[in-house]
Amino acid sequence: MPGGKYEEEILSLLLDKYEAGSYFKRGVKPTRRITLKFYDGGASDYPAYDIEKPEQRERINRAVLALSEGALIFYEWMKGEAGHFVARVWLNLETIDKAYAFLDRRPANDIADEICLEILDVLDGIKNGWIRRFLEESYGAISRRRAAGRGGPGNRIPGSREERQDLFRVLRFVDSLGETEMLERVFSIRCFGDSKKFETGVKKRLLDIVRRYADWDDETREDELLRFAGIVRYPQQFEFRGPLSISFDPAPSRGGAAARQSLDFSPLVHGASLNSLDLRRGTLRLTPEVSRVLTIENQANYVDYLHRQNNENELVVYHGGQFSPAKGLFFKAVAAAMPEHCPWYHWGDIDYGGFSMLARLRREIKPGVFPYRMNGEELIRHAAFTVPVTDPYLEKLRNLMKQEELRDCFPCLEYMVKHRLRLEQEALLSSGLD
Repeated sequence: MPGGKYEEEILSLLLDKYEAGSYFKRGVKPTRRITLKFYDGGASDYPAYDIEKPEQRERINRAVLALSEGALIFYEWMKGEAGHFVARVWLNLETIDKAYAFLDRRPANDIADEICLEILDVLDGIKNGWIRRFLEESYGAISRRRAAGRGGPGNRIPGSREERQDLFRVLRFVDSLGETEMLERVFSIRCFGDSKKFETGVKKRLLDIVRRYADWDDETREDELLRFAGIVRYPQQFEFRGPLSISFDPAPSRGGAAARQSLDFSPLVHGASLNSLDLRRGTLRLTPEVSRVLTIENQANYVDYLHRQNNENELVVYHGGQFSPAKGLFFKAVAAAMPEHCPWYHWGDIDYGGFSMLARLRREIKPGVFPYRMNGEELIRHAAFTVPVTDPYLEKLRNLMKQEELRDCFPCLEYMVKHRLRLEQEALLSSGLD
């Protein structure tokens, strides 16, 4: 930048104010001055102009005169204090291009257009729904506001081109994982050729995007959010109990064909677990007598249910939060192994998260998943344990009522909206499970 410190500060503040205006977003010339007040009865848009510091004030006065001589700004002295105190300065709208050139700064419009084109380029190859929603919403926000990083969805897109490209690279790589999962350090090496760059550079941004666009709440742990994106610290374990077995193709042997190996989990009445890596090399099987599948969102409820209910023909699965790609693969394997008339139930919190998980199971795993104990009767029965909700939360509940796949749940959602409440699953612990 060719100018001095104060010239650059003053001109930058004026251009920031110019780009923040509605006229800039509409692409029209402002009808009023873009002004900075230096001193107005103690009020100031430029705190550096301190009349109690004569030397600094004089340096800023000289900067104002230099910018004026360059036809970049206009200024006005305080009445009766000409040559001593600047009252205000305003941008010369006829020399905007010169102002940008003076600062070696690109207009926000140009940057917004560049970012929008980059987003469209990334979107073209993305299959994952939550990543597409983030990019589409960011594109809309930036194209309207003509700038990134000014609140709303566009704030999640970095203004720095290098940081932006790093984020886009991560989103593309996450999308390419599909139903696989990858250790965090391995992910960083494969994505950047550096085992620490993901953690130090992009991880925080990705966590923020997953939390916002994949229906997670603010209290969700970091490892759950990363696992949802297919990035793990260790291979995932799937917890369940019931008439489930897994069989493996035999390893090649010199001594002839080996027998197919099979592992039956049904004797483990207190629950079993299966590693995601073993799931990928085997085939799940359910007995023809299986009476139903029940997924349970909360781990405390899952453990309590196993302790109190022991139907040997029921497969009970710990669901957890929004399922990861690996757990989605497990759920798809269970759905494929179910007999034709076996029902699938889901028991979650009677809140936004619980119903969004039910909707996702119906969309991605099995259309006919039934809600279990997720209704208005449970809200009334456990009214003492319900929790009040905020207006933004009510809006999220109303958005659920726009999803046709949750039509049978609308009465419960309407009750929640009307009475402004929700109910966590733990309130139902040990209370007359059927």
